[in-house]
Amino acid sequence: MSVCSGRSRRHFTTGITGLLLSILLAGCGTSPPIQNSVDTLHPGCSQLFVESDRIIDQAGRRDQGVSQIPGFPYLRSNRFLASFRNEVSGIGQLEQWTGHLATLDRVTRRLETNNLPDTTVRQKAQSQLPELDRCRERLRQALLLDPASIGRLRAATVVANDYVMSWRVFGLYPLTAPLVSLGIQRWHDNAQSRYARPLTELPVSGKLIRWSTRRLNPVESALPDWGHDALGIPILSEDRARRLFIRHAPVWEVDVTSDDDRIGTVKWMDGGTVDTRTATEYQLISYTRFQDRILLQLNYLVWFPARPSRDIYGGHLDGLLWRVTLGPDGTPWLYDSIHQCGCYYMAFPTARLQLRPTRQPFTEPPLVPQAAPLGSPVLRIAPVTHYIERLYPPGTGQNTLTMQSQPYDRLRSLPADSGNHSLFSDHGLVTGSARPERFILWPMGIRSPGAMRQVGRHAIAFVGRRHFDDPFLIPSLFELKSKQTHGEQQMDSDKPH
Repeated sequence: MSVCSGRSRRHFTTGITGLLLSILLAGCGTSPPIQNSVDTLHPGCSQLFVESDRIIDQAGRRDQGVSQIPGFPYLRSNRFLASFRNEVSGIGQLEQWTGHLATLDRVTRRLETNNLPDTTVRQKAQSQLPELDRCRERLRQALLLDPASIGRLRAATVVANDYVMSWRVFGLYPLTAPLVSLGIQRWHDNAQSRYARPLTELPVSGKLIRWSTRRLNPVESALPDWGHDALGIPILSEDRARRLFIRHAPVWEVDVTSDDDRIGTVKWMDGGTVDTRTATEYQLISYTRFQDRILLQLNYLVWFPARPSRDIYGGHLDGLLWRVTLGPDGTPWLYDSIHQCGCYYMAFPTARLQLRPTRQPFTEPPLVPQAAPLGSPVLRIAPVTHYIERLYPPGTGQNTLTMQSQPYDRLRSLPADSGNHSLFSDHGLVTGSARPERFILWPMGIRSPGAMRQVGRHAIAFVGRRHFDDPFLIPSLFELKSKQTHGEQQMDSDKPH
């Protein structure tokens, strides 16, 4: 990418000055409220949302994993939903799209209200939630009848990227990014060399311990048994989602050398901490857009108390996010992973996909250290760094400890001594998890590199721009293998029979 893509080639200095001025104005100004004719139909409802937002913001309990939509306080968005803003047409698709935006606000507002610190204020705000739900639906239905407001909604439903462009300007990004690229390439080379070693030669510094939420249930068909809404988004019942998470759950095999290598449960004790007496896997559904389909993604997250290394990457709390992207036939097409900081993106394609032969210039390549094995894999995890060192089939004979599962939203509203508290704070960062590396890597434009952060706020490339929740991330990196290359029989080898 070009940091100064908006400058005039003939007037470099003038362009940079204009860019810096626009950044300054964007940081200091606030967006004016959009005048929405829908509000005039239900003025009491609009005021109710204004008051709710005021209470949440004054208490500093705004959840920043999803985006507010200026002028539409009863709706919220994320990158996936925002990708439809210029595509939805017809009352059916608009009904579904605005319905998803409304659901995102309803769920998030409940979590924010749960997290209000003052008991009296919290109880009053909670008592108003049913009326807010009724008002949200009234406003949404009025919105659907107002083409002008729908047009403003399309324009306003934009999710900002998680890169601070002013830092890249002042950090001389065109000069510093190539140096960072060299460090990234060295890490890729080291990782590839570890994956080239036989599994039996991987060192074991402590004791290998396995955890999993997988159960020994009868094998069920991988064929999808879910429908799709007007946007093509899969519709899952809670029971079907639960069974999918169980079916595709990984086995976490960790080389445990200390308690910092044990998977635990996140708790709030004057800040986020991990209790290793109980292991928990946090689960979340997401979606990606691949060609003309919406593919279902299963996200599994685990947390460790710390990365205890003495280098610039060590610090309080550490964790992994493992994601399974299912194809339209219900079988895994891709596994990929990041640490909870957004660092160390790795992808493991199945026989369905291959890495695209070309990539955008001035962007870091993805690390694809091995192809995915058949079946839900064992993830071999190194001590201290918690790097994924290998994927392999589970086999038999190894004891596996059970772990509990919880919805990811649990992290957005953790029980505390006085009310609840989100693990995540400003910009979706986890307070207290900052790493020394931030003093070196800030010119790449990522806030607090190495710090743990919330889903929806994971920038995963230092060079270029890339987000883990970008609905077009996977098709930008991978493509289907052609039948001519792979053969009809091999293409169908992993279909259920």
